[in-house]
Amino acid sequence: MSVRTHVAEVTRDLYVLRVDDEKIRYFEALWEIPERISYNAYLLLKGDHVVLFDGWKSSYSTLLLESIEKIVSPRDITEVVVHHLEPDHSGSIPALLRVNEKAVFMGHPLAGKMLSSFYGVSRFRPIPDNSPLDLGTKARFIHIPWLHWPETSATFLEEEGVLLTCDAFGSYSLPPLFDDDADLAALEQAITKYFVTVIGHYAPFVGRALRKMEELSISPRVIAPGHGTIWRRNINWVLSLYARLSGDQLGNRVTITYVTMYGGTEPAVEAVKQALRERGVEVAVYRFSDETRDSIAEALASMAQSRLVVLGAATYESDAQPLMRFLVDLIGEKLSYRKNLPFLVLSPYGWGGVAGKKIAERLRSYGFTTVEFVEWEGRLTDQVAGRIRDSLSKLT
Repeated sequence: MSVRTHVAEVTRDLYVLRVDDEKIRYFEALWEIPERISYNAYLLLKGDHVVLFDGWKSSYSTLLLESIEKIVSPRDITEVVVHHLEPDHSGSIPALLRVNEKAVFMGHPLAGKMLSSFYGVSRFRPIPDNSPLDLGTKARFIHIPWLHWPETSATFLEEEGVLLTCDAFGSYSLPPLFDDDADLAALEQAITKYFVTVIGHYAPFVGRALRKMEELSISPRVIAPGHGTIWRRNINWVLSLYARLSGDQLGNRVTITYVTMYGGTEPAVEAVKQALRERGVEVAVYRFSDETRDSIAEALASMAQSRLVVLGAATYESDAQPLMRFLVDLIGEKLSYRKNLPFLVLSPYGWGGVAGKKIAERLRSYGFTTVEFVEWEGRLTDQVAGRIRDSLSKLT
C-alpha cells in the first residue's frame, strides 16, 4: 500500500507536513478507527531559523525526512519544538537525530527528561509557560497540560496568527488539508469520537485551556493541530464544539449498548427501542454478541451526545458479563466528567441476579449520580416491561 504524504503552505514560510496513516486499525491499540488518522508536523522558515514543530510516527520517519527535503535539508533544522511526547508525534525524532547534530529541542520543562529517556536527546531548552520565543518571528509558548499529557503545550505565532496545538482540536479521519471545503457534519462525528477516546478523561482541562487563551488575548486566524484538518474558516465552530463536548450539557439521543450471550437481553432492548421511538426519541444501538461486535469507540462517542444511556448485560460468574465490565470501566474513564448523564441498566438472569446491581455500583463509583437498574428472572414479562417503561419515563 502506497502512503500518501502532503506538503503545503499554511501561511507564508510555514508549511504543513502530513502523512495519512491508512494502515492503522486501532488507535492506541484500542479504539476502532476505520476512518484512519493523519499525523501533522509543521516547518517554519524565518531568517536564520528553520523550525520543526512535532513529527510523525516512527514507521513514517523516512517519509518525514523526504517531505522536509522538499522544502529544506533536514540538516539545516535549527530548532525542534515538541508540543507532546506521545510517539505518534515524536517517533521520528531518532531519524532526525541521525542526520542533524545541531538542532536544539524545546518544550515544556517535563519534556526534557522524557526526550532524554525515550530518544537520548541532550540538546534541550525548557520553555516556561507563556514565554516569548524568537523563531525568526514573534511567538509564544503556552502550556496546556493534560490535553492530553502533562507536558502538552501549544505555540502561537503572533504575526502569522497561527496556533499550533498538537492533539488539541484534532480529529480522526483523513479530511482535506484545510477545512475550507470540509464536510462539517462528518468532521463533527470524527471529532466527537476523537475527543471522547483521546481527551475525554481530561475533559475539564479543555475549558481551562479555552479560558487561558481568552485571558492571554490569543485569537488565532489559523488552528493547526497534530491530527486532521487545519482550521482557518471554521475556527469558532471547532472551538465551540470542543467547549460543548467538554461540558455537561445533555444531548438529544438515547444510546443503548448491550452484551448478549444467548439473546436473553434482546427482548428488553426491543421494548426500550419501541417505547422511545413512540415518543419520537432518537435511538442509537450498539450490540455485542456471539455473532456481531459493534465499535466501542463509536458507542462512547454516541454516549457523549446522549440524554440517557441504557446498558444491558446478563450475570456471569457472580458478576456482570466481562465485556460489559470493561465497557463500564471505559465509560467511567472517558465520560465521568458528565456526572449528570443518567443510566438505565437492564439485566436478565437464570440462576441468580447480580449483574444489574454490580453495573450500577460501578457506575456510581465513577461519580454518576442517576443510575437505575431492572433485573428479571427468565423471560421478559409484561410486568418487567412495565417497570422498564416506568424507569424510562423517570429518566427521560
